[in-house]
Amino acid sequence: MQIFTILGSHPTLSLSEIAVVTGQKPSATHHDVAIFDDMSENLEALNAKLGGIQKIGVIIGAMPSWNHADLAAFLVNDLLTESAEGKIHFGTSVYNFGNNSGTERARRDASKLGMEIKSELQAANHPARYVISSSPTLSSVVITKNHLLERGAEYCFFVGTTEILIGKTVAVQDVDAWAGRDFGRPRRNAKQGMLPPKLARMMVNLAGIDTAQSTVFDPFCGSGTILMEAALLGAKSLIGSDINAEATADTKENLEWVRNQGMPMPSFQLFPNSAQTVSEHLKPHSIDAVVTETYLGRPRKGTETHREVDDAIAYVANLYHEAFSALLPSLKPGATLLIAAPVHTFDGKDIAFDARTIL
Repeated sequence: MQIFTILGSHPTLSLSEIAVVTGQKPSATHHDVAIFDDMSENLEALNAKLGGIQKIGVIIGAMPSWNHADLAAFLVNDLLTESAEGKIHFGTSVYNFGNNSGTERARRDASKLGMEIKSELQAANHPARYVISSSPTLSSVVITKNHLLERGAEYCFFVGTTEILIGKTVAVQDVDAWAGRDFGRPRRNAKQGMLPPKLARMMVNLAGIDTAQSTVFDPFCGSGTILMEAALLGAKSLIGSDINAEATADTKENLEWVRNQGMPMPSFQLFPNSAQTVSEHLKPHSIDAVVTETYLGRPRKGTETHREVDDAIAYVANLYHEAFSALLPSLKPGATLLIAAPVHTFDGKDIAFDARTIL
């Protein structure tokens, strides 16, 4: 069975996350669309686990070109066969899959197609509502608020050079849950930087660990976003530290908030220590994975010289070497380190250091 995914704002990172979690690589991609062959995952569960996808669904058909009448007949039959009793809610999204002109034609015709499907359903004594949007593709919010997946369907058309694939959405990201953990948690510190929960979830997934058997450690925990997402992925235990005692207090409050929301929360330990000194509180060989966004250096003003940028990179590289060398005795043999490290852009070029050299 072919599966489609609509990827997040960083498609390459999203594909890496999918590969680590499922072991699958796409058979075809174009921008934010990826098609997978023979993926046997439970799609609802996979959608709930991943941080880097917007939608996931199954390919239910294909046509050599955009044929209005054939598409209407195909989708009406699917809606009458699959939809529950009562008013049918449905919508359509058109994605470019390598055919620019074909995509534009399909997008111009999509509303007309939707209204024809609605008319045919009503003629068959099935009241229907066709959901539209100002965008040629329906967002997760629109799909959720209009109950398309419970009361009908969202159909996605992937317009390629040789065929048009027809997809049926199975699950979309839970926008309210992501926003709740981002903006609804009690402690946020925008001045210190806010790692988005979706990116934190992706980082934990990219570590490639069996979370149920793992102790996850964030030595630069901030307000605890990574630890929150590791908890929701079922981590066995959590450890966090930060040189700022206020940050560990914020993390504690946020983790307790997660627990009070009725979400899973394993045992956790928090230490107001620098990464260079926290190992004195940790048992030897007790950490399965370090997942962290490290200190990124002093904020840039935009007037730095190339030499100053090089010096800034050298400074954080030395800091990381000291910090992770100090943590080494606490890591289990074969432990995983997943680190978000800074990249500076200067004169249109990215300047960074090889984070693999920190140990």
